[in-house]
Amino acid sequence: MRYLIISMRELEYWIETGRQMYLVDLRGRDAYEKSHLEGAVNIPFDELEERLEELPAGLPLVFYCVRGSQSMLACNHLSDRGYQVVNAAGGLNAYRGRHLVTMK
Repeated sequence: MRYLIISMRELEYWIETGRQMYLVDLRGRDAYEKSHLEGAVNIPFDELEERLEELPAGLPLVFYCVRGSQSMLACNHLSDRGYQVVNAAGGLNAYRGRHLVTMK
């Protein structure tokens, strides 16, 4: 199992520079609807296995969750299956940047 682990600060840089990636928010739908990172799609962790066909080939899959534990599990699992994955360590709780979309 090999994959890249980046900080939320580095993920913010990736977003700002337009880095090619598929950003996945693993939190539940309610949490995603309240707030999420710009450009993120919501695939709740417990639905990931049944929604693998939605993940694009050829792009790094960047996962984040609340604290980083579910994104780590997802990366462990998918990297073993040959996916190019990146874990955004610390999760949304560690994010202090300006690319947070909040719904009111």
